[in-house]
Amino acid sequence: MTVKTGVAWIIGGGSGIGAAVAQLLASRGWTVAISGRRAEKLADVAKGHPTISPYPLDVTDGEAINATVHKIAADLGRIDLFIFGAAAWQPMDVGDYDYDKFRAIVDTNYLGVIRVANPLIEQMARQGGGHFAVIASVAGYFGLPRSAAYSSTKAGLINLLETMRTELAPRNIVVRMIAPGFVKSELTAKNDFPMPFLMEADAAAARIVDGLTQSDRFEIAFPRRMVWLMKTVRWLPYPIFFWLTAKMLPRD
Repeated sequence: MTVKTGVAWIIGGGSGIGAAVAQLLASRGWTVAISGRRAEKLADVAKGHPTISPYPLDVTDGEAINATVHKIAADLGRIDLFIFGAAAWQPMDVGDYDYDKFRAIVDTNYLGVIRVANPLIEQMARQGGGHFAVIASVAGYFGLPRSAAYSSTKAGLINLLETMRTELAPRNIVVRMIAPGFVKSELTAKNDFPMPFLMEADAAAARIVDGLTQSDRFEIAFPRRMVWLMKTVRWLPYPIFFWLTAKMLPRD
């Protein structure tokens, strides 16, 4: 089941990839709802786009998520395409597994999806189906040094979405997993290490929108060279894998 146009809802639509996807969808005839914590950012994205409507939202607030799903459906009639793009990230020191740092990242990246799942699935089931997409990351393909919290949430999302793809198919809900490499954004601006194959947000948005609207495949991953590299590392025997990842640790 492919979807060419309709009503889209993007969480994380106030900046970065989410904002670029929202504006591209609007330019292609979609009606778009965008959500995020910063109302002023949402307003900036919607400015000049009469078919983009802001719905401020914090993904750590389950009651607000439930209310927002119902409000968007009431205002716009349905939700044909959902994209979860909210993300928390911060570089961490080697060997740092501080609970509060992990909690903040897990609460947004992973539990944010869990909070939205049931109310949105119920809405899609009522309307006869839909597309449920989540932006994970190539960082979820294996455990990256200095990225324990972020990588583990993205790995968890990939696993979760694989399960959802099978379980929700009978309800005519197509689950999609989006795995970008490095894309210029407020999050990647925090990085203090080289970012190979770094992409502009508009280029990433074009790949995402084309992948979502021109096929119903599960995985939309890019850039291809980065994906191949990450997956090759994941397939290595563990002795070689751990030798290689040890090379990624900073040298004293």
